[in-house]
Amino acid sequence: MILIVGLGNPGEQYQMTRHNIGFKIVNSFYKHYSFPEYKLKFEGLYSKKKLFGTNIILFKPQSFMNLSGYPIRKIKNFYKINQSTDLFVFHDDMDMEFSKIRIKSSGGHGGHNGVKNTIKFIGEGFHRVKFGIKNDKLKKGFIKPENFVLENFNKTEKEKIEKFLRLANENFEYLINKEFMLFKKNILVS
Repeated sequence: MILIVGLGNPGEQYQMTRHNIGFKIVNSFYKHYSFPEYKLKFEGLYSKKKLFGTNIILFKPQSFMNLSGYPIRKIKNFYKINQSTDLFVFHDDMDMEFSKIRIKSSGGHGGHNGVKNTIKFIGEGFHRVKFGIKNDKLKKGFIKPENFVLENFNKTEKEKIEKFLRLANENFEYLINKEFMLFKKNILVS
């Protein structure tokens, strides 16, 4: 069984913000693969389906970004997920250029409060799928990081995200099979 978590903030006002790219990616898998309706449990929304011969759970904590760890621990423990091999957390990364992807299987939080809180509750050993959100506005210091992550994506970014989501859906099986190099190679967005 594999647990795919998207980090984000609940509520309409956060739906299109940079910080909610984890939710957006999980929602894309949910829609593309026709997962059953989300259920509210474990302080989050989850849905389960068998794909590619594997039981997959999609999960979006509803406790706000900085408090994501406890809900993740609850669902992980309930389903007895081996976090070092079968837990994937999708989140934004403002140290990486927009639309770049990095997959790490352990390590620190890199200043991301949602990841920091997750590590507090379950430790460092889980897969992080980072989506770069840095753009010129942030690089040139026109905006504070804490405000930047809560801004909506601009039109060009939204177009690239749609392309990324299409490619991520088409290559989801590589991720599930832990063929990370093939997944990354096939989802490059320029």
